[in-house]
Amino acid sequence: MMPSPIFTPSDKRQAERYPSHKASILMIDGRQIYTTIINFSASGVGILSAATIEPGTQVELQFEVELDSRITSIQIPIEIVRCSDDDDEHLIGAKLQTVTFEYRALLKKLATLHARIPTQ
Repeated sequence: MMPSPIFTPSDKRQAERYPSHKASILMIDGRQIYTTIINFSASGVGILSAATIEPGTQVELQFEVELDSRITSIQIPIEIVRCSDDDDEHLIGAKLQTVTFEYRALLKKLATLHARIPTQ
């Protein structure tokens, strides 16, 4: 069961964020950095990483999801917009440079899952 999106009226973001715990890889200059996507939105992602990545850095985000009963590999160019310490990890905010068909399908799936969750 997916939790509800993270969004408050005072939030600067224009799109709902959907919580996640999805294994991912950031590709930076041929290096792989193993990360975890902690939320998805129409314009960006939140990521946890053991590595510090400077804002303004252009990287490729890679992860796999199930769409239409198949595992789909998604690769999206992103730009790091912030990186802050969170205990022993770094909380990274990134904006999408391209929104692929597969990424849109993922957001649609997350929105549908969210709509099915009863509110209390």
